[in-house]
Formats: sequence, structure tokens, C-alpha cells
Amino acid sequence: MTVDRTSDRTPVEFRTPITATMPRIDGHAQFDPPPSTVVETIQPNVLGEYPDMSHSNRRKPQFKQGVQEIPAKYDTRILDVCGEFVCTSGHLTRVWSVLSGEVIASFVHTEGIKIVSVVFKPTSDVKDEGLRLWLGNNIGDVQEVDINTGANVITATNAHTRREVIKMYRHLNEIWSLDDGGCLHLWAPDETGTPPLTAPYNSFRVPKGHTFSMVVVDELWHATGKEIRVFVPTLDGSTQFQILQRPLSQQNAGEVTSGTTTSAQPDRVYFGHVDGKVSIYSRKDYTCLAVLNISMYKITSLAGVGGNIWAGFSTGWIYVYDFTQTPWVVKKDFLAHDHPVIKLHADLSSCWSLERTQVISLGQDNMLRVWDGLLHDDWIGMLALPLILHMLNSGIENQMQSQEAEFCALSDIKALVMTWNAGATTPYHLQQKDEDKSFFPGLLRGSDSPDILVFGFQELVDLENKKTTASMYSAEQKYNGGILTSLQKASSNPRKRILLQSKNI
Repeated sequence: MTVDRTSDRTPVEFRTPITATMPRIDGHAQFDPPPSTVVETIQPNVLGEYPDMSHSNRRKPQFKQGVQEIPAKYDTRILDVCGEFVCTSGHLTRVWSVLSGEVIASFVHTEGIKIVSVVFKPTSDVKDEGLRLWLGNNIGDVQEVDINTGANVITATNAHTRREVIKMYRHLNEIWSLDDGGCLHLWAPDETGTPPLTAPYNSFRVPKGHTFSMVVVDELWHATGKEIRVFVPTLDGSTQFQILQRPLSQQNAGEVTSGTTTSAQPDRVYFGHVDGKVSIYSRKDYTCLAVLNISMYKITSLAGVGGNIWAGFSTGWIYVYDFTQTPWVVKKDFLAHDHPVIKLHADLSSCWSLERTQVISLGQDNMLRVWDGLLHDDWIGMLALPLILHMLNSGIENQMQSQEAEFCALSDIKALVMTWNAGATTPYHLQQKDEDKSFFPGLLRGSDSPDILVFGFQELVDLENKKTTASMYSAEQKYNGGILTSLQKASSNPRKRILLQSKNI
């Protein structure tokens, strides 16, 4: 039966428009419903809209030169990138070249010491960027190492009083370090223009229970669970440290797991949540502009590149969204790692040091992968579109169609599209009623020999249900009169086995 969705007699649930869904496959070959951007704040212009999937493709954005992946070969969860150099750390610290994939430096730490944060040290000369590392460990020490020599330059012992140095941020030519007790140190540059690892210039206190944080211009956006607080740390303490009296929080969004900003909309801050949602805040008045639902799965990392936002998920997939359009447009979705994506890092320093924009992803499979942040292959495809339009407008397409009969043999075909509600019954029960027994033969005979048959079934028995499958198997044995037993005996004869299967079907 067809349903007229405009009729007043049609039930209400059938009058709503059909929303097309396109399944996505995650790292375990299960279907992942497509991301949606349902806005949960009151914004009538975008309320209830879904992302445009028509421009999405699964071509992996890889560079033609340089390595595409680097196996870490040890358990690591932290990452930092600076141009050619990418660093991971844990019980071992290694630095690789993203151009050759070779190990540039390797540091073995003493037993019981684990590095929990890492950052490339800022320098006064941009050519020296990436040559020094600051490492924060699990007992509160911060050490500086030289990549070229592999030497430990200096160690600030107990800089965080036996607390884990969980985060280190770069702010211009400063470094901010944060421990799990909520102590924030600011390391200021000296007369050389680089911060020395002697003593922190200033210190502040932030709440415990850190889940995510990032530096946005001169502000520290700090999340503990669902709550987000904004601080302004300064070297001289001349401004108020905590901006808002109460934290930012959205009841309809889970815990904050990630965040990013973009150059296309610098006045907005984007946060990813554990329940697959993205919240958007204004930097001007700190109001929540929208809450978007982009996936059913946990967002593990976000990275902003121009007018796109890259999102890494617990399924190992990476989605690239064009957030400048309403609703959002999914430009790419591809399987990046066999395990959850731990970190996405959009490296801005690669623009001037390598003349490219790279995005580095670290997976729980301990693999580093290098991606093209500007999606060059997609741009090349878009550049070919004006040429095609020019051909259409210039009459070349009409000329080709005028000579179609010389090269093509055209004929009409008939298709029969049918659907049948099986009612969750077994084949045995379907043979007991004449109307069920004669349904398909009658349908085929009355369709005037179609060329294509399309079958659709409703309410089929779930084969994963062992109880139902067992009852179906028992009924099939009775109905087939021992055909299954005969099939097992005929397993040595392939031809006989095929005939018996056909008879059973």
C-alpha cells in the first residue's frame, strides 16, 4: 500500500516527511548512523536539520610526499607536533621526522618515571623551532631535552610538588604547566626570548578534576566533567583571573572530552562531548550558541583547520565537517585507526616550515598518521567542475546526444518492486496457508515478466536470537522430512549438495 502523506485521513505518524539515512561502518564493521546536526538550543532556522552527506567521500587525505604513517611500537597516549618533528611519550620518549619516518631522538626514562605531558619549547628564532622539548612527569618534575644531542639540558625537580604534570600549553613565547592538583605555573621568557626552566614566574589555582583544557588566545578554557570555566592567567596578575562567577554547562550534553578553535570563526569555541555532541560558545559574551549532535559515539578529539573541523571518534573514524554552512556539511569520513582516535593535532607551524598544512592523528593502536589538512585531492576535483560546466554550456553535450543512436542501443526495461510483511513467521508456517503459499507465484505471473525484481521484507526473524533460531531449526527439520540430514551425508559430493540446497530453498 502507498500512503498519501498529505491526506487528512492519514495517521499523524505517517504525515511526517521521510528523512534519509546513510549508514556508516565503524572500525568493527558495524553500522554507524550518520552524523546529525540537530540543534538543541532554540534556533528555528536550523532546528531539526541534518548534515548534508551528498559531498562526503571516503578518500583518505594523504600527502603524495613523505611518510603516511609511523608505528610508535610502544604504548603512548600523548602527542605534540612542530613542523617536521612529531613527539610521543610515556615510559619512553621518541621524536620522528614526518618526512622520512626516521627516529630523530629517543629518551629512556628511569624506572617508575612516566611522562604525562609534552610540549615543544618556543624559541626567539623561528628556524630553531622544534629543537627543544619540555617533558612533565608523574612525580612533578619538568625537564628540558635537546633533540639534536639527545641530552637532558636541565630538570626542574619537584616543580609541581610531587603532582602529575598533566598538561603543558604554549602561549606565545610562554609555557603554562598544570598538575592534577589544580596548580597552574606560568614560565616567562627571559632576555633571550625563550622561557628558562628555573622557577615559574607566576602561579594560579584552578579546580581539580580536569578532563580537558586548552588555550584560546590569552584565556585558559578549563573543563571538569560537564562544567567549563574561563581563566585569564597573566604574568603580572594585573587582570582578574576567573572571568565568570559560575561555570558554563549544558544539561543536554555529556562530559567535555575535546575542543578546538578555527581561524574562519575566531570568535567561537567548539567543545566535543562524550555523547557525540558539539557545543559552541561565543568568546564575546560566553553564551552557548548551539549544541549539535554529530554522532552516536564518543568524540575523542577535535581540530580546526580553516573552515573545517576534524573530529576523531572512539570508533577509529575521522569526520571532516564544513561548519561554515547551515546545516553542517560532511566533506569526508574515513577509517583512520583500528582503535579509538586519541588525539588530532592541526600543526600550524607546518605552513611555514614544510609549506603544507598537516593534521597528525594518534590512535590507541599506537600508530601515528599524517593527513593533508587542506584536502588537496578534493580541491583538484572541484577545479574540474568549471570545465564540465563549460562543456555543457558550449553545446558539446548536445552534440554528443545527437549522435547517441550511432553508438548506443537503447531499450526499455520493466522493474517489479515489492514488499512483504513476513510477520516474523518461519517458512514452515508460511506453507500452511494458501494465500501465503501463492503470494509470490501470483505476483510474478501478474507482472508481465519484469526484467528486474526487487524484494523487500518486513518483520523477518532475527537470526541472532538463539531461541528463535532453535525453534525455526526444529520446524525446518519436520517440514523438510530429513533433507538436512541428507545434505550432511552428501557433503562429499558438491553437485549433489547444491541440488539439495536448491530443493530446500
